[in-house]
Formats: sequence, C-alpha cells, structure tokens
Amino acid sequence: MIHQYTWNEAKRTANLEKHLLDFSDADLVLESTIKLTIDIERNSEHRKQVFAYVFEVLTVLTVVYTERDNTARIISFLPAKHTEREAYYEWLNDI
Repeated sequence: MIHQYTWNEAKRTANLEKHLLDFSDADLVLESTIKLTIDIERNSEHRKQVFAYVFEVLTVLTVVYTERDNTARIISFLPAKHTEREAYYEWLNDI
C-alpha cells in the first residue's frame, strides 16, 4: 500500500474549484478496502484509475494516479461518470 502522495499544486487548486474535491483526500479512495483498480495507459504513461465509495455517501469517486518511486502522484480526483459507476456496481456484485 502506498502511503505517500504528491500532486501538482496548481492542478489541485483547479480540481478543488471544478469538482469540489481536494487531492489531499484522494487517499480515502486509494486506501479503501473495497476499491476497483484499473490499469490504463495515457500519454505513454502507465496509470491506475481507482473507484471506491468515500465520504460515507452513495457516491463513487475516481482517482487517477501514477506510481513514481513508491509514491502515488495524483493526476485527477472526481466523481465517477455514469458508465464508470455502473461498472463499479457490477464489479461489487461479483465480489
């Protein structure tokens, strides 16, 4: 489990304004015991997209990050799209 997180501060501020989600809370998704992790490739970089319930509400949030030197670099933190929520619920039914 990764316990160190980094991010671009300007991107964190923009994300907070746009999605009302702070990168500093992304660990709630990344450290969730019931999470769905999908490997993705973007801009020639291996990334992980993680889905989980957080904030004790029925909202699935997604975090995209890349691992660098055993540190998770947060790229985005936002509510899951409808199709992503459906995939997460389907995955939950299968576990």
